[in-house]
Amino acid sequence: PDGEQLYLTEDRPDGRFYRFTPETYPDLTAGTLAVAQVANSGAVTWLEVPDPGAATTPTREQVPESTAFDGGEGVWYDQGAVFFSSKGDNQVRRYDTEAETMAVVYEGTGELEGVDNLTLEPGTQDLFVAEDGGNMEVVLVTPDGEAFPFLRIVDEGVPAGGLESEVAGPAFSPDGRHLYFSSQRGGPANRGVTYVVSGPFRAADAAAGATTTTAATMV
Repeated sequence: PDGEQLYLTEDRPDGRFYRFTPETYPDLTAGTLAVAQVANSGAVTWLEVPDPGAATTPTREQVPESTAFDGGEGVWYDQGAVFFSSKGDNQVRRYDTEAETMAVVYEGTGELEGVDNLTLEPGTQDLFVAEDGGNMEVVLVTPDGEAFPFLRIVDEGVPAGGLESEVAGPAFSPDGRHLYFSSQRGGPANRGVTYVVSGPFRAADAAAGATTTTAATMV
């Protein structure tokens, strides 16, 4: 909403990171689609995709000099920064929309595995990242790139057909007091279930002068 642009990931092994600039925001019926080229320094150049509606040539193949990201997943904007995950290399990145630079904020080694959907706690730079499979956790990633398990869904079992579940759709209420998330194949008859965890979270703790946080386990 600040830059009147949209950012998109692409869930492919050679997926790209895109930016769409509408001609008349917030009307999305017409505009320019660009793809990111990231230099070794982290500087980002946006290159226009020549034919976004092509039926035979995928957008990711139209600009060969653009940068590939292995399995783009969750993406979230907050205060001039776009965070997104890529499951193939298990990393979370931050794009600075003003400086037009990109950096890795989680290197892919630690408590967080199977990076997927993500969200940011309002008023902080704390990321909450959902895991696709694995041990079914929502993991807190600090601005320093440290990862701490926040909650884990246990005893969910493997649904019929052998497909594993995944944690999906983490999102905070506007006041930051409640964190919502879902288990894609959990709940009765493995049809999916949505949970809510009520705070206070770190922002409220800091405002109150507290020094501890509380973890939750969903059973």
